[in-house]
Order: sequence, then C-alpha cells, then structure tokens
Amino acid sequence: MPYKLLSEMSKTFAELNFPGRLIAVEGLDGSGKSTQIYLLKRWLENQGLKVYFSEWNSSELVKAATSKGKKRELLSPTTFSLIHATDFADRYERHLLPLLRAGYLVLCDRYIFTAYARDVVRGCPPEWVRAIYSFAALPDFTFFFRSNLEVSLQRILDGRPQLKYFEAGMDLRLSSDPYESFRIFQGRILEQYLAMTSEFNFLVIDANQPVEVQQNAVRDLIANSVDLSLFKREENYTRPQRPPAQKPRWKENLVEDQSVL
Repeated sequence: MPYKLLSEMSKTFAELNFPGRLIAVEGLDGSGKSTQIYLLKRWLENQGLKVYFSEWNSSELVKAATSKGKKRELLSPTTFSLIHATDFADRYERHLLPLLRAGYLVLCDRYIFTAYARDVVRGCPPEWVRAIYSFAALPDFTFFFRSNLEVSLQRILDGRPQLKYFEAGMDLRLSSDPYESFRIFQGRILEQYLAMTSEFNFLVIDANQPVEVQQNAVRDLIANSVDLSLFKREENYTRPQRPPAQKPRWKENLVEDQSVL
C-alpha cells in the first residue's frame, strides 16, 4: 500500500471518540519547541486541568540501549528507526492511550512526524517508516515551530559548547565540519516537515519570534478550540507516574519572565 494511503486511514483521537486530547509539538533541534510545550504544560496545570507530558526517546524499556548505541556509534539508520519505534510503541501503549481514555490532555514533545522526517533523511524508505507507525492515531493538534537554521544552531550553542554527534547528522558523513553538517542535515529535515505541513494540518508557528509571542499564539488556539472545562481535575486527583523528563534549556531571563508562565 502506498505510504500516503496509510496516513489517509489515520484518525485523530477526537475522531476516534477518545475523551482525552493529544497535543504534539514538532520542529528542528533548537527550534524552541520543548520550551513552548513546557510553558503550555505549566499554563494548563495552573488551571487545574488533567495533564500528562511525554517526550521522544524516553521509554525506560529501550532508553539505556539507545544511549549505549549512540555512544559507541553502532546504530545504522534502520536500527535507529526500529529502536525509536520500539520506544514510541511502549509509551503509546503504556502511557498515552490509557491517559487519553481517562480524559487527559496529553502533551508530546515530538510524535511520529519526527520519525517520518529524521528516518527518511537518514535513508529509510518513507513507506517503510510510515508502516511501522501505522498503529498510531494522529494528534488532535500538531504545532510545528518553524525556525531558521542559524537561529536553531545559535540556540543550541547558547546552552552548551558544541553540537551532539547525531543532532549534527555526523553519522551521515555530510561534512567533516559539525556546524556545516548540522546545516545540511537539519535543512533536509526541514524540507520533510514542510512537505508534511498540509498533509497533516500542522499549525505552523514562527519560531523566530519571542518566546512569549509564540506561547500566546499556542494558548489562544488551544483555548479557542478545546472546552478546557472538560479536563478539570477531580478532588481526589493523583498525578500519574511517568519517567523523569529533562527540563528544556532556555536563557535565564526567559525563566524569570512571569508573563509566559
């Protein structure tokens, strides 16, 4: 079956009559998407809503194996793809689906579209990648934070002295210069995202704008599209258990800006 038909068969969680809603963010490394979904999470929780957060490549089932494979540079594109698919399937079955059935707002820092973009750029056939994830329903909202390559690169370097091997696409031997490799690799990923924008109805946010401008746009869209009163926490609410998540990196002055918290 052609890979486009696989996506046409997929439905959102709302269309599948789940009481919960899934909100995903996508974007290049350094686009600021993790900052934005963290701020959205804080805003929703402050309203007393049932919220659950999940991030890419965080399943305890395969996290150690992924880390070891990266350090030793043992992962082929196919192995990389299968490990991430295993990670996603584990989180999808054990965390995302149960909480969506329980009426939660589930926030995902990256979803299947990350695989659609990265794995294809690394050389995996598009129809093969999409078939692997064909069990997954589509998000109810997918925000794509579109940033310039230079902006993304500078944001990463503001937080640490050098690029990571895989985020720069060094495994693809695109360039011996990690910064040039990053530009080529992330540029190709950006092309994949742009090709998916209409197909999956991405909500495109200009990620070159100030943090608070982006966050206000995200909040307005969610508030105007979802009856948030349906997701109020009960009096005996207990926060669901989840793997510890790393806090996103941003500049200290942005953390102090209470207008976006």
